Amino acid sequence: MNTKPIPALLALIAGFVTCVMSFVQHVDIVVFAKRFVIVCVIFFIIGMVARILIEVNFKDILHPEPEEETVSEDSIENIESEEASEDEEETEDFREESIEDDSDDALEDDSAESEDE
Repeated sequence: MNTKPIPALLALIAGFVTCVMSFVQHVDIVVFAKRFVIVCVIFFIIGMVARILIEVNFKDILHPEPEEETVSEDSIENIESEEASEDEEETEDFREESIEDDSDDALEDDSAESEDE
């Protein structure tokens, strides 16, 4: 909800009511102008106070804050440990592959040497 126009709208409505009442009462133009200005200023101030009160009391409704994911230290540690375990698994897989490759190469070398003899 936009609260910015509240003071202006309140002053305009009060000014309109003052206009109509002054016209009905056949008030002199100088008296009407003084009343109109005083009424508009007073109701503008009342509107400012009302706007401030609304913004302070309904801050959560008027200006909702975007929800941010809160990251605790425990969750950071969990993420780091998961990343570390994934890295260890990748390293173990690489080691196993390299050992298998080395053993295959060694078997091929042995078979090649026995064929040479």
